[in-house]
Amino acid sequence: MPVSTSHSLVPFAPDSQGRETWLRHLESVELAASTVLFRQGDPSDCLYFVEQGELAVVLEVPGAGRVPVRRFGPGQCIGEIALYRNETRSATVEALAPSRLWRLTSAQLLVIEKAEPALALAMHRHVAGLLAERLTYSNTELKDPLARLVHAIRGLAASNFGESDWDRTAVAAASRRPDEVGAVAGALEHLVARLHTYLDELRAATTQREAIESELRIAGKIQASFLPPELPADQRARVDFASRSKPAREAGGDLYDGFLLDDGRFFFVVGDVSGKGVSAALFMAVTSTAIRALATGARPPGELLTLVNRLLCERNDTLQFVTVFAAIFDPATGELAWTNCGHPSPFLLRADGTLSTLQALRATPVAVFEDHTYATHHTTLALGDTLILYTDGVNEAMDPDGGFYGDARLHTLLDGKRFPSADDAVATVLADVLAFEASAPQADDITVVGLRRI
Repeated sequence: MPVSTSHSLVPFAPDSQGRETWLRHLESVELAASTVLFRQGDPSDCLYFVEQGELAVVLEVPGAGRVPVRRFGPGQCIGEIALYRNETRSATVEALAPSRLWRLTSAQLLVIEKAEPALALAMHRHVAGLLAERLTYSNTELKDPLARLVHAIRGLAASNFGESDWDRTAVAAASRRPDEVGAVAGALEHLVARLHTYLDELRAATTQREAIESELRIAGKIQASFLPPELPADQRARVDFASRSKPAREAGGDLYDGFLLDDGRFFFVVGDVSGKGVSAALFMAVTSTAIRALATGARPPGELLTLVNRLLCERNDTLQFVTVFAAIFDPATGELAWTNCGHPSPFLLRADGTLSTLQALRATPVAVFEDHTYATHHTTLALGDTLILYTDGVNEAMDPDGGFYGDARLHTLLDGKRFPSADDAVATVLADVLAFEASAPQADDITVVGLRRI
């Protein structure tokens, strides 16, 4: 392949001799329109430099189908994380037009790093620059559209969920964006379509009293769809994460989530929305959507919750708030970066049975003060250490005589224990709380989450 056809290499190999060297280590890839380059979940061991054409990045979202995220053209690179981390592809990439790319494998990169370190360094700098441009794009181009999107979501929450009860202009416009905002807006439109389907069935088949009860069940199903499924087997081998929740009503305000970030760290969050019922479930859905959409940028938890707080405060006519504990855990080092916004302090059960809490001044709950900022704290989990998080439905659970479960009972239950897995710890706590309640009605949602370093 002549050097004159390798324009995508010029930024890090400006002279013809350098490009000739690179071409000896690169493989030319030709794609016809609509051809898939790789699929989400495929093994990854190479990156691609786009020489000609245009390619689309598409997320395969369960329940929402294919969600276009962004497009790449000449001069861009695709799949660069494969050179630095052994992970599966996080999205599907396919050609929108006839395209030509240069393929660089991890093995070939090692060869050129040894033989031509200066050329390799220039390439790494180029890739880092492209990543910086994407981060700058995320900071400058996504913030305002996300704020408008959250505003539209709040309009939906305040409406009767009819086609004409709220202005979906902002959502419709955002759903056409080829980026993360478009992905969130597309998921929201999918949610609204499901709401309309459920409500149409509701109006046609029930009386007024039955309609109220059905609405609660629908809200519970929608809420449940925001809660994470069990981690895949390959992820469970890296992160021992477990969660269990028991709503007090058909729809509740507890939220939790956990998923691997692109850099291999694990993000997880537990929260508790003020109030109960449909209003709490809707606010929980808005909060969960905002957190998951913004957490994929691997922001520190304090920075993430500062941005989420600003978005939720933009229009909070119902004066609701949410306590949140969010953290990012590195399975390789045990490092835990965390932020607590008014949530009960998690218990840290060391491998030897020693029990303590993650101590720091608990910050104000989210969605109270618009200009509030949150700090990120750090600690380290050793092998076998287990972090146990819960909502106040645990310590405020009541027995038939009106007595509270309390933090002291939970401390006694956990102190000195050595659980073989996070799920064993979570199951033990939930079983003890339910046994304490016995025949008493459940007053609040109960959620328990555990993370154990393995």
